[in-house]
Amino acid sequence: MDRMTGYMANLENIPPLVFRFQYNPELLTDKKAFKYEQANSFGQWGFDQTSAGSGVIGSLMGFYKDVKEIGSLLTATKPLEAKEGELRTIGLEFKLDGSLPGPLDGGNHYGGSILPDLAVLRSFMYPSWDLLDIVSWISNKTVPCWTTPPEVSFSYGGISSTCVMSDLNIKITSFKDNGDPLRADVDVTLKEQTYAAGPLIDYVVRTVQVAQSYGRAGIGTDFLAVTPIVGLFV
Repeated sequence: MDRMTGYMANLENIPPLVFRFQYNPELLTDKKAFKYEQANSFGQWGFDQTSAGSGVIGSLMGFYKDVKEIGSLLTATKPLEAKEGELRTIGLEFKLDGSLPGPLDGGNHYGGSILPDLAVLRSFMYPSWDLLDIVSWISNKTVPCWTTPPEVSFSYGGISSTCVMSDLNIKITSFKDNGDPLRADVDVTLKEQTYAAGPLIDYVVRTVQVAQSYGRAGIGTDFLAVTPIVGLFV
């Protein structure tokens, strides 16, 4: 139960939604998958790639491709081809406790209640209005319909992403004398919303962090070990 800096929010929602984690989550999963399918045909193997290459480097790269192609024949399997990515899925497990203030709560947590926490979390699962709906209401003088739940701006554990909350599971583990929930275990599943600026920002940040990884000791040896052409002759 250390100090935390994570949140889930949507400030365009009416009313604005901000959920700040009371304590660090007990578990955070970050899943990304990609769909692959076997090629329809493999074709006749030969040194066609080597012959098509120009110059020493081109011929070496062509030779390496020919070597990779024979692997499918030796294993009697068709090679895999990338088709499309699947949505990034983030899973969270965390606790709420109205009896104890969190590190950033000050003296108490909502006066000893977790009802405000639960209200914010549940609001991410129900259709609502956003600011554009209100503007449309004012301009067209027609009440807009509630259509979709609000998106989630998630930031925690080095992850910053625009998501939708696809699953919310609240398990009340303790009650106050008046029946109000006192403690709860919460499981949340978020799926990345790719129709957003988030993926571009994530790409830039991830690229910078990959560049930072090149500063580790022995990186030169690592590059040599995985270079295809060098690996053929070492």
